[in-house]
Amino acid sequence: MSNNICYEIFPEYPEVLNARMIAEILDLGYAKALKLIKYGGMNYIRIGNVYRIPKRNFIEWLYSGKSKIINLDD
Repeated sequence: MSNNICYEIFPEYPEVLNARMIAEILDLGYAKALKLIKYGGMNYIRIGNVYRIPKRNFIEWLYSGKSKIINLDD
């Protein structure tokens, strides 16, 4: 995926996303977005208890074309 596409998709968001931003984009609650980040197979950076996701990694994960079944109800 080219860098240009990363700038075109979700242009209102910064280059590094947090769990609240992921929740907003995917229309999830914060707790479910956090579980998705931790267990959904997306690449993230953890600094203490804070998760950061490079927007490029999130977009690649979202548009990978692979089916994703993730149980967030536990």
